[in-house]
Amino acid sequence: MDATSIDPPWTRRLKLRHLQVLAALESARSVTGAAKAMHMTQPALSHWLSDMEDLVGTPLFLRGRSLELTEAGGALWRYACRVLGDTARTGEEIEAVKGGVAGHLHIGTILSAAPVLLPRAIAALHQRSPNVQIELVEGLLEPLIERVERREIDLIIGPLDVRASRSGLCTEWLMTDTFSVVARRGHPLAELDAPCWEDTQRYPWILPPLGTLSRARLDQAVVDAGMPPPKPSVETSSLVALLSMLQDRDYIATLASSVAHMYERLQLISIVRAPSRLEFGPIGMLWAADSPSIVLPALRETLRQEAQSTSQGSTAHDAAT
Repeated sequence: MDATSIDPPWTRRLKLRHLQVLAALESARSVTGAAKAMHMTQPALSHWLSDMEDLVGTPLFLRGRSLELTEAGGALWRYACRVLGDTARTGEEIEAVKGGVAGHLHIGTILSAAPVLLPRAIAALHQRSPNVQIELVEGLLEPLIERVERREIDLIIGPLDVRASRSGLCTEWLMTDTFSVVARRGHPLAELDAPCWEDTQRYPWILPPLGTLSRARLDQAVVDAGMPPPKPSVETSSLVALLSMLQDRDYIATLASSVAHMYERLQLISIVRAPSRLEFGPIGMLWAADSPSIVLPALRETLRQEAQSTSQGSTAHDAAT
């Protein structure tokens, strides 16, 4: 059966402007705010909303003190986010090609996930395609997944846990990592040959926010040792902020072991001998199957190659030690 024959008739009459109005209304939660954001008069914006609801045949918003999406409105809004995101990204790709750039990539990354692998992959990609422009966005997994769904980000490097499997995005394993307890050089805890979790209670913690995988794994390890989870003095998902604060006081923190070893070699931190092994788990790629990026396949292949190289290097290092 021809797919077009089962599409509702209104889908062929829906315009990009309708979707822009819907997105503006969802963001502003009022006709006044949406009209201002779109540089339209309120009557004009109301006309577009009325026309859209007539096309769909059902209300898209509940009218009250503020506008709230109906179930149908929510479904259409999610579709609008994808279409508007694809349109913006495709326009960006075309303008990039016109300007002599090979393409754009927007990559989301998690503080604790493969911070060594990604820079190597980007450097390798630029060797082959020097005109690719890349934007890195650091954040937490759930907000980054939402940005992929809105086509604002092409790919995430992050933990392949239940949140990734439920996202509906394409996923692919790259590597498995542990994480380490770290402190400034010369920290009293780093001088101990066999510290226990009770020793860590004497020092202030810098921890990732609640809900992150590394935070959950650390809390569980401490609870398994018969103590309450550590209470953070500072919560941050910023690697730069974490490294800066470690230099000034006797804070302790956690980092992916791959990046912790790199910074220890640079003499920026010391790794504390953790009382138990801290498993981070599988790390991989998440992306939308219908991403408009023309260079995303090249990035995925580069990440695979760099992950394999990193894994072989780690195996050789472990054998040597």
